[in-house]
Amino acid sequence: MNAPLIPADADRASLSRAERYRWVVLGIAVTAQTAASMVSLGVYVLVPFWQSAYHLSQASVALAVSAMNVGQILSMVRLGLAIDRYGERRVVALTMVAMGLAAFGAAAFASDSYLVLLLFLAALGACNASVQPGGARAILRWFPPRLRGMATGVRQAGLPLGAALAAVTLPALAVKLGWPVAVCVAGGVGIAGGALFGIFYRDGTGQGASAAPSAPPGFRELTGMLAKVSALWPVLVAGAAMVSFQYTFFTHVLIFLTSRLEVPIVTAAFFFALAQGVGIAGRIALAWISDHLWPGRRTRSLKWTMFACALAVVALMLLPARSPDWLLVTIFAVLGLFGIGWYPLWLVEVAEMAPQTAVASTIGFAMTLNMIAITLMPLVFGLVVDSSNYHAAWTLLVAILVLGAVQLRGSAIRPAG
Repeated sequence: MNAPLIPADADRASLSRAERYRWVVLGIAVTAQTAASMVSLGVYVLVPFWQSAYHLSQASVALAVSAMNVGQILSMVRLGLAIDRYGERRVVALTMVAMGLAAFGAAAFASDSYLVLLLFLAALGACNASVQPGGARAILRWFPPRLRGMATGVRQAGLPLGAALAAVTLPALAVKLGWPVAVCVAGGVGIAGGALFGIFYRDGTGQGASAAPSAPPGFRELTGMLAKVSALWPVLVAGAAMVSFQYTFFTHVLIFLTSRLEVPIVTAAFFFALAQGVGIAGRIALAWISDHLWPGRRTRSLKWTMFACALAVVALMLLPARSPDWLLVTIFAVLGLFGIGWYPLWLVEVAEMAPQTAVASTIGFAMTLNMIAITLMPLVFGLVVDSSNYHAAWTLLVAILVLGAVQLRGSAIRPAG
């Protein structure tokens, strides 16, 4: 008969189980992120179809993205507080299922009304707002600091993976069967992802978590706490600049490719998917490389990533019509590597700067600022295109990237943790 475990042995066995389960957590988090991304970023690849179906201008069709992001702005902080209070499992699972149902509603009731579509997209965005703070909290709960950059990069690879799947499947479905069918497929994926997260994820305490955390702060207390973390604000500004670029690019690049560079829509979707695919590698590699080669210097890595994006946008806006495919492939690969791969650098930095009792709430606050930028910039870009031209609109994005990178020079370099 085996002897009973002494307390030290029991602690080691418990730690071993937690170390093994953290990789299950990572797989679940990647799956949920991929599913949510296919729904939310599927909106971006369907923008050209809505422009045609509803006969919209460039600025008007950008309202589809803005409506989704307004929903996220209204719910992001509240869902972060709910995750800190009730745990990520219940909140993320329920909201992902609701997100899929909102997609079904859009497909069923919005084929004749753009306004109805906007309302369902706002509901979809409000539900999607739980996935990022919930996933980030899961990583901090289960992974120690030395593995968080890698784990966050792997989890965040789910976002471009979902976008790539959306780009490969949804336009083809919309061409053959209509956009409502494509939206239904995306919604089904979201419901499946939420169900899997609810069934297999556990709100345990892993090696990376602090034991018995205090109750999360209220919204007013949270804003007061964050106002005192001066090193956080340049990082938040840089994040807002990068999402302004990334999601404006997502919203308008397919229309730009088809209308100005005369690229067929399916080929344009391929370039979009290529950028997402390279972004998967970027999200895993950039954070890992930064943590291993330049520990404690993520803001410096983020700054140079922003400069690389600015140069790639300049190259894109100077292309003539019917440019060779190899040139477009090169530019989209660079945009994918840096313009999508940047996010874990920013997210881990925000999470580690956050008060320990309010990690998800802080991420929710930061992402609310991002969502304001995401909501405004695609619309502003469309207005500039409608009133002037694409050259002026792309130049505006380049200026935002450069200014966001320059102001990072004053942010503190933190010691490696």
